[in-house]
Amino acid sequence: MLQELVSDLTIYTQQDYHHFVGRYADKIHSMEAHLLQEEPNTYVRNVNTHMMILGGADDAWPISLNNKEYTNALICSPYTTYVKYPLDIISKFDQWWFRSWLLLSVKTLDLLCKVTKINCVVQVNNNLNSLLKHPTSFSRLIPRLTSLLTQRYPQHAVLFFRVNKMLDESLLHVLQKQGYIVFPDRAAHLFLPGQPYMNRSYTKRDIALLNKTHYTIVPHDDLREKDVDRICELYRKLFIEKYSKFSPDYTRAFFHQAILHRWHHYTAWRHPNGQIDAFVSWFYRDQVMICGPLGYDTQKDKKAGLYRMSIAWCLKYAHEQQLIFNLGAGSDQFKLNRGSVKVLEYTAVYCRHLPLYRHIPWWTLRWAFALCARKLFEANTM
Repeated sequence: MLQELVSDLTIYTQQDYHHFVGRYADKIHSMEAHLLQEEPNTYVRNVNTHMMILGGADDAWPISLNNKEYTNALICSPYTTYVKYPLDIISKFDQWWFRSWLLLSVKTLDLLCKVTKINCVVQVNNNLNSLLKHPTSFSRLIPRLTSLLTQRYPQHAVLFFRVNKMLDESLLHVLQKQGYIVFPDRAAHLFLPGQPYMNRSYTKRDIALLNKTHYTIVPHDDLREKDVDRICELYRKLFIEKYSKFSPDYTRAFFHQAILHRWHHYTAWRHPNGQIDAFVSWFYRDQVMICGPLGYDTQKDKKAGLYRMSIAWCLKYAHEQQLIFNLGAGSDQFKLNRGSVKVLEYTAVYCRHLPLYRHIPWWTLRWAFALCARKLFEANTM
């Protein structure tokens, strides 16, 4: 049922699809519209959540609603983010003492998170991507938005992920002022206009490789229907099989719609045998270029430089267009060598309307990250 509780903010559910596309005609082919028609696991295989859309005066944003759902992807579950994912990547940390400390901490946090219902959250602006950019309009909407969501979902905490200290500076300040519990939980890599990252020796070598490759660079409009299966396969090879099973597991249906309706801009690398061996994508929010799904054949010789060429292509485009480029977390040394700036990203949680025991996991996480954030930000796996 259509819920219009606070001023010009409206919550649209699956039953409100026709109201939604009537009001936001330009979004008829958007991911938001598709999430009002299909279950989210149609597009992200390992997601278990309920999706709705929060509509404002001139834009709309997806929100996810969870209760328990402990078997879930990172993008919808604080429990997966802070318990299951660290256990999945614990072997990638070098120091034995840090692995031991992390294992003990996470095992303790496991029970605490379940008892205090950490997954009972409504997450704002959850686009089911690992990277996002919060709109500048959120800074003035936070009081009304918080009121709306706490009225509509009085048993749920209100959650914002990936609040970037540089890109979302005003929003971060407002969230703190409005009583949200705020803590940094990772660092993202930004490439900034005016910074000489194209003059870095690593970037120059990557561009040289890009210019002499025997691969054909395939622009978005030249991708074929049969390429969709390969793109899906390459993404899974990298993010699900190599990195973590808790990364968003995008389906063929996701990539089909994303390419068809340009949810992201795609570029691919086709081998002389006709097969796609790498691809990269990006999307825009508020004049910021944000890396979307990417992938490459992890069985190929590293000398082929598939990942290097993919990132070089993005850097070249961001430089030409004078855009900030958000390449996300992880692979720290690779990105720093090419001139990235490391910027903290924060989680913000509003739970003042909830019983005191529901505050405990968020206080604990704020305390824990204050103690160990430096080590976590130094690790390439974050």
